[in-house]
Amino acid sequence: MSLLFKIAAMMAVAATCIRWRHRLTSSQQLISGINELYQWLDGNRDKVLLYTRFAQIVAGLLFLLFGFYIGRDHLHLIRAGVRTEGIIVDYKWESFPGRMASDWGSGLMPIVKFQTPGTVVQFKDWKGSNAPLPNIRVVVLYDAANPDLAMIDRPVWNWIPWGPMIVLGAFLIVVAIKGFCLSLFKLSKVSNGES
Repeated sequence: MSLLFKIAAMMAVAATCIRWRHRLTSSQQLISGINELYQWLDGNRDKVLLYTRFAQIVAGLLFLLFGFYIGRDHLHLIRAGVRTEGIIVDYKWESFPGRMASDWGSGLMPIVKFQTPGTVVQFKDWKGSNAPLPNIRVVVLYDAANPDLAMIDRPVWNWIPWGPMIVLGAFLIVVAIKGFCLSLFKLSKVSNGES
C-alpha cells in the first residue's frame, strides 16, 4: 500500500513539474510571477491575515487535541497519581515504527515491579533505555484505582512530548486571538474616523 502511495506521489510531482515547466521557462518569468504574488498579497493584506489567523487557530486546536490525546494518562498520573518505590526487574526489546514505513527502531523498555497496599504490580514503562540496568530502584507514579496505569516518575520526561505540544497549541491560539482583537480595534478606529 505504501509503495502504491509513493508511486502515485512521484507521478503527481512529475506531472506538476511538466505542467509548470512551460510557464516558468526563464528566470524573468519566475521573478515576474513572484512580483505579481507579492502585489496581490500586499493588496489583500487584511484578507490574508484573516485566513492566517484562522489557520493558526486550526493548527493550535490540532496541537492541543493531539497533546491532550497522547498525554492524558501522564497528566492524570501527574495530577492524581500516588508515588511509591519500585524496582526495574527486567528489560524487553520492543520494535516501533520510525519516520518512514520501512524504518523500524527498537529499544529496551524497562519492566518495573512495585507494591500497592493490596497487590504486587508489574508494568512496562513508556520510555526506553539504551543500556539495561536491572535491579535499579525508581520512583513510580500509579493510579490508586487502577494500579496497572503506572509510569516511572521522571520530573521533566513526564511532560514530553505532549506538554510542548499543548504549549505550542495554546500559543498559536493566543496569537490568533490577539490578532483578531487588534484587527477589530483598527477597524473600529477607522469606522470612527480616527487615524
